[in-house]
Amino acid sequence: MTQDILKNNSSSRAVEEIKNHLDIVDTVSEHVVLKKTGKNFWGLCPFHKEKSPSFSVNPEKGIFKCFGCGAGGDSISFLMKINSSSFWETIVALAQKFGIELPQSGVSSQTTEIKTDIVKLNKEAADFYKKLLLDSPDAALAREYLSKRNINNEIIEKFNLGFALNSFDSLIKHLLNKKYSNELLFQAGLTSEKTNGNGYVDRFRNRIMIPIQNEKGDFIAFGARSLSDAQQPKYLNSPESLVFSKSRSLYGIYQAKEEIKKQDSIILMEGYFDVISAHVNGITNAVATLGTALTEQHIKIIAKYSDSRKIYLAFDSDEAGIAATNRGAEIIKSAFLGLGEIKRFDESFSDSAKSEDRTICEIRVITTNSGKDPDEFLRTEGVESYKKSIENAPLLIDYQINRLIGMKNALNSPQDKANLSKEIIPLLTEINNLIIRNEYIKLVAEKLGISQEAFNTEVKKSLQKVASGQRKKEGLSSSLNKENKDILAQKNLLSLYFLNTEKITPLCINNYLKEVNFTDNNFKLLKEKISEIINEINDPDRLFQELLKNFTENEAIKKILADLIYCVNDKKELSFDSIEKYIIDHINYLKTFEITEIRNKLRDEYYENNNNDETSIRNQQKVKELIEKRKTGLNILNDKIN
Repeated sequence: MTQDILKNNSSSRAVEEIKNHLDIVDTVSEHVVLKKTGKNFWGLCPFHKEKSPSFSVNPEKGIFKCFGCGAGGDSISFLMKINSSSFWETIVALAQKFGIELPQSGVSSQTTEIKTDIVKLNKEAADFYKKLLLDSPDAALAREYLSKRNINNEIIEKFNLGFALNSFDSLIKHLLNKKYSNELLFQAGLTSEKTNGNGYVDRFRNRIMIPIQNEKGDFIAFGARSLSDAQQPKYLNSPESLVFSKSRSLYGIYQAKEEIKKQDSIILMEGYFDVISAHVNGITNAVATLGTALTEQHIKIIAKYSDSRKIYLAFDSDEAGIAATNRGAEIIKSAFLGLGEIKRFDESFSDSAKSEDRTICEIRVITTNSGKDPDEFLRTEGVESYKKSIENAPLLIDYQINRLIGMKNALNSPQDKANLSKEIIPLLTEINNLIIRNEYIKLVAEKLGISQEAFNTEVKKSLQKVASGQRKKEGLSSSLNKENKDILAQKNLLSLYFLNTEKITPLCINNYLKEVNFTDNNFKLLKEKISEIINEINDPDRLFQELLKNFTENEAIKKILADLIYCVNDKKELSFDSIEKYIIDHINYLKTFEITEIRNKLRDEYYENNNNDETSIRNQQKVKELIEKRKTGLNILNDKIN
């Protein structure tokens, strides 16, 4: 599609309909963990690295603004930036998502069409595999394997489990008969190229098929388990594709999301059958990563379904599982960093506490001390034993400290104790509550048999290092984000149009700003549009929405509009007289700045002309004219006020 399409009235209406379907908080929440503070939501910016949240979402205006990197705009702006897509690529994708018809232009998003086709193809393949599992004599061994795990037809239907025949082309033949192409099958990861490069074969053969669905229920990929030890690898997954990314997908999320909301908690496991066994036994808020480490994208998915962000880590209890638990915990903490406290102690908050005052996240670790993964534990020890493990799951910090302290029998020297202390200290420096931190310091010192005073001193040293490093980073960030004073002054004046107060109207502001020379081209464009529509729309909220509509494809101006809304917040309590003084001061500054800039330019021109007296006289006259012009402008402004 091209920009010309926007000039078509039906196209413009379709874009407006799409925008009406978008909720800025829902849109951003798919990529950013948000916390409500006052009227706005805050989170860590997805467009630059930061540890303190500077990314704000304003649901009332439908905009976002990052005070760190300066990104800003509406929902479409966010999706364009996060997906590195053009305006019309984003519109086409959203139109398909919401079932909104766009006028045909002969141009469409090929990538979007392929994604849609792959999802349909995967659904067709999943149905084919499931029918084979339920009906084919060749699937007898697969049915027996599942039956031993108490996986009945109800669970098969719930997870759409299936079976791939021990054939090189059974799926290919079936899907080609359905008019799908070999090329699409390969793009979806359902086939592999023959070793001689001449044609394709079924990727999955003689395996239990485990379809992977996204949050909406779309079939995006497959996992497959072998039925014999001789067949390797034990688990084979679809390759990543246009619709499937391991780092952004969680197995079982579609089946578990409603229960996660209901229980306000989620259990993170490692394997397909860990999740399936959990659901078989009525533990239906369990999901799993897909053969990859936990990522921040996974956590952002989880955050949408659990308000309290209560996360249970249920990884294997071997060394690899312990490492995965620690890595996963760090990813979770990183995702929520700066948004609030991770829960560090087991006392409950009072019912009267405000939700925003509570901890932003609660991480617990399910330990069975049996060395068994959740699937095996549930089958051998029973669901009641596992539920007790969930009930008694320690907080992450207790799990980590207890595991390290459990190594104290191997401490044979003061150096061993010092080394172990160094491993524990970073855990304690994350605790902001001084009372809780001191209690842990006391506990650890007693357990390790070391001086509490000395241990406390080492913790304080570590805290000072952390604080010093943070101050340096904040200072650097502050210096990088300074804005030219003249641009800031122009922005401050433009923001007054959106000063939602009875004290002064946008039309009145427009009269004051007629004499202002806006130097930024986008500021000029915005001011011209405001002057054009101000007589018809003299309401700040309606004016803002009309401007968003008029500049729907202009990302630079939408960013400016977001800046102006956040910029006006500190002016809402000003009196009428204070607003007038504010305007005069800014206009005065801008006119002085303009004269200074021109004077400097004329001075440079004088030196370039080798101190030519004739040039000097001419330039001095220009400066005098500018000063007179400035005085006249201020007199006109004062006359308006008086």
